[in-house]
Amino acid sequence: MRNILRILFCLMLLWSQLDARLVRIRRIRRLVGDSERDAQITDYQVSPLDEEGVFKFAFKTSNGIDVQAAGSALETIGIFSYTSPEGVPIETRYIADELGFHVVGKHLPQPPPTPSYILRSLEYIRTHNEDGTLKQHVL
Repeated sequence: MRNILRILFCLMLLWSQLDARLVRIRRIRRLVGDSERDAQITDYQVSPLDEEGVFKFAFKTSNGIDVQAAGSALETIGIFSYTSPEGVPIETRYIADELGFHVVGKHLPQPPPTPSYILRSLEYIRTHNEDGTLKQHVL
């Protein structure tokens, strides 16, 4: 009897997870129009690895997505663009290398400028010792 209860409990947990996933999928489908779901790849280009191990690929879709990338195992650069649901053109450029993943785009939030008092404090720290005396040979 305990085994049957355990099995039923596991089935209920599994069903609740599947149901929650289906609800998320339905929400996404409502947000994304039919043209987005039915988008087709209209152009696809892939260049095989060259003698230096560099790859290149690009594709376009019927709903306006454009993707291009090139690189190697150590560094990749790319760009992708599309039109947002609000009708705003979005273009994102990126580079991934040993220093991390860096992305640039006008649509991405930008940090506010560093206040002048912070810049002055950093300059003071750079040019002075802990006791407040001026450091020698600071450029």
